[in-house]
Amino acid sequence: MTYSFPTLMKNVILPGLIALVVGAPELTAAPQIAETYEAAQAILQDDGYILFAYAEDWDTYSKEVCDVLMASPVVQQAAGNAVFMRVPIPDELTEERKKADAVRYGKLRVPDANNYPALLMLTKSGRHYATITGPYMMKADPEKVAAEISKALQSMRNQEELLTKAQSANGIEKAKLLGEAALIPGINPPDAPRKLIQQINKLDPRGETGYARKLVPPFDLSMEIFAIESQKDTSKPHGWETALKTAEKYLKDTVYTNEQRQALYAISIGILRRHVPTSAARIRKLARQMQKLDPDSDLGKSAGTVIREWGTGLTLAEGWTPGIIAEKKPVEVDDIPPFTKPGTYTFTLVRDRGNHNCNVAAISLYDGKKLIAEDRHEGFVGPNKSENTEYKLEVSTVPSSPHLFIQFNQKGSANNSWGHISLSSPQ
Repeated sequence: MTYSFPTLMKNVILPGLIALVVGAPELTAAPQIAETYEAAQAILQDDGYILFAYAEDWDTYSKEVCDVLMASPVVQQAAGNAVFMRVPIPDELTEERKKADAVRYGKLRVPDANNYPALLMLTKSGRHYATITGPYMMKADPEKVAAEISKALQSMRNQEELLTKAQSANGIEKAKLLGEAALIPGINPPDAPRKLIQQINKLDPRGETGYARKLVPPFDLSMEIFAIESQKDTSKPHGWETALKTAEKYLKDTVYTNEQRQALYAISIGILRRHVPTSAARIRKLARQMQKLDPDSDLGKSAGTVIREWGTGLTLAEGWTPGIIAEKKPVEVDDIPPFTKPGTYTFTLVRDRGNHNCNVAAISLYDGKKLIAEDRHEGFVGPNKSENTEYKLEVSTVPSSPHLFIQFNQKGSANNSWGHISLSSPQ
């Protein structure tokens, strides 16, 4: 079949020209592969490096995954102009291998990954800003891996732009730019948190931007509170009490991130668990708040277990346990009974099991901080039904904020007792 030039112009050339004018797909240069640091330097551009790290010899599948992804057009397009490099990870790093790797990778510091295969993303200067690993990599899913690369790469570009602006800024403005760059989600901060905090503190000595506090790693924040808990200075209040108050103060500061706040809730729960056996209600409250911040995080997921395992204390339904009656101060009942009308409320304590009796000194009812009813007498709860003990509270005004306390009076270490409490309301 032959075409005249006008027909060819109409059917082939014109559509091609129109496509170029009105929006043909944007063509991007495919990333180039370099086998050594020296070779990478000759072709390196603004998007830096993507290192395809895989297990050498001891897991051939991870190499296959990296080969598939390196050859994938969708992965290549997502990678911008980054240079691709293969990074085989040996089972044993011998001295000979160290020397060979030093020649191969030059000034590049190859970061470790939790598992392989992994994509290690580095800036043009060699700074490690992101790692992609996990299910998407294991399945060699080009679409999803490409999406992760694209997100991380764009975040890095935004971060580098902020860092460039920070170079010509001073004072508070520079502190803000550094803080914003460090807190871009999904990638690593541009430097170690402690160095960034020191730098920002110098630029913002009064902490007006709040970035120095935001940058404290959650683990470090927990360790700060734990150090206060562990202090042994007898001239000061108990360390754990000061630690709890410090954590509460930090939690009121809206600067802290959700991740930091979850860590503060977690360390507070631990302190209560270690020092206050009857803090079940407080533990439940803190665990729910921790969960609400981010239900899908590790700490958010652990909240349910915390509530189930540690959120049980002195209740009317479940009664008392050896740890509870060992307390030397009034113990608050977690499930506040309904004080709906004035009259006499009768509490009956019944021992269920254990080798020891349960001795009670008083039951007290407060409305907020005001004592409104109390029955104070020595009670003896033994193994027989006749040794059940009753306490009566004469309530003249219905409390708006009821708090019920029981004062146990155990002798020495005789705490091996379990029991329950029943309530009779006014007729």
